[in-house]
Amino acid sequence: MNKKINLSKSVYEICTEYPEVIEIMKSLGFDMITNPAMLNTAGRFMTISKGAAMKNI
Repeated sequence: MNKKINLSKSVYEICTEYPEVIEIMKSLGFDMITNPAMLNTAGRFMTISKGAAMKNI
């Protein structure tokens, strides 16, 4: 079954629903996503789109 990620959800919500996304995002340059404190704070309001814009991806 194909999985669809709602990009309007926060990074925290996506990573909670799909834990495998953490390693994928880390490999794309989002190193801080593996830090639980960062995921639980910034991850609650950050979206993938906002993070990509900040990283110039």
